[in-house]
Amino acid sequence: MKTSMGLAKKAMLLAAPTVFACLANVASAADVSLADIPMHVKVYGFLNAQVESIEAKGGATPYERRGRVSDGNSRIGFSGSVGLKDDFKAIWQIEGSLNAFEQGGTNDTGSSATLTSRNTFVGVENVRYGRLLAGNHDSAYRSLVGSGGELGGNLGLTSHGLDLWNNTSAQMTGNWNSIFSRGEARYKNSVHYFSPEYYGLQAAASYGFDENDSNSNARDRYSAAVKYTRGPFEIGVGYDMQRHTGINTSRLEAGYGLKIDGEDNQNTRYAKVVASYKLPTKTYIGLGFEQASYGYEQFVEGDVNALVDGHMKQTGWMASIAQDIGNTSLMFSYGKLGKMKDAIFASEQDYEATQFSLGAKYKINDAFATYAYFTHINNKSQQSVNLGQSPVYSNNSGSNDAYLAPGDSPRAFGVGLIARF
Repeated sequence: MKTSMGLAKKAMLLAAPTVFACLANVASAADVSLADIPMHVKVYGFLNAQVESIEAKGGATPYERRGRVSDGNSRIGFSGSVGLKDDFKAIWQIEGSLNAFEQGGTNDTGSSATLTSRNTFVGVENVRYGRLLAGNHDSAYRSLVGSGGELGGNLGLTSHGLDLWNNTSAQMTGNWNSIFSRGEARYKNSVHYFSPEYYGLQAAASYGFDENDSNSNARDRYSAAVKYTRGPFEIGVGYDMQRHTGINTSRLEAGYGLKIDGEDNQNTRYAKVVASYKLPTKTYIGLGFEQASYGYEQFVEGDVNALVDGHMKQTGWMASIAQDIGNTSLMFSYGKLGKMKDAIFASEQDYEATQFSLGAKYKINDAFATYAYFTHINNKSQQSVNLGQSPVYSNNSGSNDAYLAPGDSPRAFGVGLIARF
């Protein structure tokens, strides 16, 4: 932990001169009237609806087959820039989730979306120095080397990325309960730095503050990432760390499945590498590998009762291929979560899972597309990998304690419509 914390602090210190140079140049800009300041404002977003048949069986409490209309991570956003001096500009964004619009804005865990629930920030940008942001924003692990499209971002079926079905129920990455890239997150109370791109190379770092606890037990989170682009080839590596966070062993042993929670003096870490290549035949190929390490603390009864701590480790991988034929894209993805090394409950193999998603998308124009998909997850007895943007819950649906019973294996067939603006 000390080594990783030291690396993160060193990265921040190295970036500090660049940041201060940005601010110093901005501060020296002469006062001008509002009417004379060059500004740019953009409104954007999409609505994405899916009509589907879903089920999840195999665990203690099956989720029986039913039909539904589900939302595919719909959103609305407002972004802009303000000219400051020379090559400097201020940038801002307000992005709100329209999730669960099909059921009045309240999802299956009882939560409602807000106008600033997605990436919302203010910052400064310069071609030479890079970009500095503060607010609520995707981590470097997600935004620079994520899996939603073009080695990062969350592009909503607008571009082929490792997760071809990003923003649908067939999505396979980006959440704690996904098959791959489980370390992706949006950091609240956070600062982010993105370097300029030099000869195809770009780096980023993020830090999220925890203001709900004392410094000794704060669940701060940080990440760093680097990517390299050369023509149709891209490759990226990322690292993510959560302090005082680990497996809730009490819930695990009680049959609720894996759950990450606040655990003093424990840490959870993720590391991944992702790569993609676009062939001249309009074929996209993507590959990814992720290593996770979950801290835990367990009460062990014996002659002398004791608290024992350690780490459980798990690897995951994913592969995707897409073929564009005119306005049609044929897409297939497969991913696997491996054994849970050093598992403290049940066998290591009981935490495995696999998932595949396949289907096709038809682009009518730049503003409207339709698609159809099938996805199937096979969870072993202690695993709860769930559907991407519209997960199902076999227990406590409608509350913030909703969960999918371990061993339940979701599957979904759906047809979707996405309209962009």
